[in-house]
Amino acid sequence: MKAASMSVDGIILYYYDLFPEKIESYGRVQRITTKRGTFALKETAMNKEQMDWFLHCMDRLNEIGYDHVVPLTMTKYGDPYVIAKNRYFYVTKWYENDSRSNFPYEDFIIDELGKLHANTVKAQSFSEEVIKDSFNGLAKRFEQRQLEMERFTELAERQTYISPFELRYLSQFHKMMRIAEEAKQKVSEWYKGCEEHKRYRSVLCHGRPFRGHVVQDQLGEGSLINFERAILDTPVRDLAYFFRTAAQYPEWSEHMALEWLGRYESHLPLLPEEKILLASYLKFPEPVFSTIQMYQGSSDISQLELVRKLDRKLNVMKSLDRFTDQFLHTIPN
Repeated sequence: MKAASMSVDGIILYYYDLFPEKIESYGRVQRITTKRGTFALKETAMNKEQMDWFLHCMDRLNEIGYDHVVPLTMTKYGDPYVIAKNRYFYVTKWYENDSRSNFPYEDFIIDELGKLHANTVKAQSFSEEVIKDSFNGLAKRFEQRQLEMERFTELAERQTYISPFELRYLSQFHKMMRIAEEAKQKVSEWYKGCEEHKRYRSVLCHGRPFRGHVVQDQLGEGSLINFERAILDTPVRDLAYFFRTAAQYPEWSEHMALEWLGRYESHLPLLPEEKILLASYLKFPEPVFSTIQMYQGSSDISQLELVRKLDRKLNVMKSLDRFTDQFLHTIPN
């Protein structure tokens, strides 16, 4: 379905027979209030291939009976989207998302990931070439990030005046490098484990499972939104994103993280090599690396705020490292 020069409050909504009483903008999402209810109109950055995959994933969720996802609202012509200004738009019902509420976000997300992965898990035909490519890609990524962190260290040490941010970073540099080496070692262990057991599993991953992609209905029931980055990949992809994000919230504790991992495994027990791969992702000091990029690219953030951000990331890194060491002990020799 294609139409030219469509506007949010005009022709696009006509295809849904929605006549807005109020429109509120939240980035690429418009909140549309009508007599029929409140709807979310999403403008996406997807191309045709990505949209087709997104729709396939939504259909797949429906096929497996997964009902904790907000469905797309069809146009009056039965189409799942509208094209306007060379962009894809789709509509869903509007649900609130208040991360300050008492809703047990992490409990919900980890349970839903377990169900989603368990219902879509597939043992792939073992391909040494595919596994080797995955290993080389991840090892190269870690190596490049480590080199950039080392380069930042060298530049900071040459300064006549070392900033508070650089000073704090330098005080933790050797610890970060030790953890980075451990992460790289775990990647090698994962690769050897896959080769030894000749197995590799993929699941339908959400892509970005965190609080911002959970909404609640009027009864307080949760649902996941935004499967635009869904992909077939190892379950570790979603789990690493989940734990890295959860570690930034005040409710985080290593004990709670172990409970979350247990809840996930009640749906889909992880293979030993999958736990080792998860360990490599969580051990690598990725949060600190992103803070360095922020420091180098920002001129409007104060040194005090930058140091605070770095301290938070360092605490996340250390907590994830401790959590990782704890669940690695559960892997049988």
